[in-house]
This record gives sequence, C-alpha cells and structure tokens, in this order.
Amino acid sequence: MASKALAVISLIAIPLSIAFWQRSHANPVRYRFDLTLYKSLDVYLKDGVCGMQVLSMPTKVASRSEFRTSLGYDATPNRASFLFSSTRRGPYRYTWLVFPFWLLTSFLAATGAMPIVRGPVTLWWRRRTGRCTACGYNLTGNRSGRCPECGAQVTRQ
Repeated sequence: MASKALAVISLIAIPLSIAFWQRSHANPVRYRFDLTLYKSLDVYLKDGVCGMQVLSMPTKVASRSEFRTSLGYDATPNRASFLFSSTRRGPYRYTWLVFPFWLLTSFLAATGAMPIVRGPVTLWWRRRTGRCTACGYNLTGNRSGRCPECGAQVTRQ
C-alpha cells in the first residue's frame, strides 16, 4: 500500500519537476529559506540544474527570511551539473547538492511505474521458480494440479 501511495505522489510530482525545469531555463532564480537559527537553505534553479546549498553557521546570525531573487550568475560550484560536496571555510560549513532535473524526473517516473511493472515481474518469477502464481507457495513435487496453500489451479509449462 505504501508503495502505491509513493507511486501516486511521484506521478503527481512529475509535472512539477518538468515545470521547474522549464522555469530554470526561462528565468533562473534563487530561493532562500532559513531552516533554523543556525542553518539556511539556498535553492538555485538555472539551465535545467537544481543546486541546493545548506549553510551551517556557528552563531545565530540568520534572520527569519524567505525570499526570491533573480539569478544573474552561475551559482553552482565549478559549473557542475552533478555534485555533492561539503566544505568548511572558517566557522561556516557549506554543503552542496547539485543535480539535473532530468534525473529527478526519471526517478519520479520510475517510482511511479514500480507498481505497474511489479505484477508481471512477480508472475514471471513465480512461474520460473516453480511456485504458485497466486500465493508464491513452492510447488516442487506437487502432482495434484492444485496449490495446497491457496487451492489455485496449477498450470504446467
């Protein structure tokens, strides 16, 4: 049940991911969110790439702010399209996660397709390993033509 709920959420999020991808090309933007008094999150959307930077600060210097600004420069380090790094400069720690939107969209599509693909794959695997296609009971040595566990008709190949 949880996998089906995750699949539905993933399929709903695919258009959102595509919209962010389109927006990152049309209007590069930066969002900033203060997570706590000691951590802030900057999200950069530019040229089909999403960059997220978490800044950890030693003191309460962050103010309670949430704002959006246009992005006129390349915010991701080394113009990377895929990166995970964490560096310390003085008392501050900068943690970067940069990924292309096609990776996010592919992940969401695969997660959404999981329940659709799972049924035929399970059926194929049970037939291949000599198990009941209805309940998965091992039918090795069974000659009655019925599954002793669930009573389903056994099809021989």
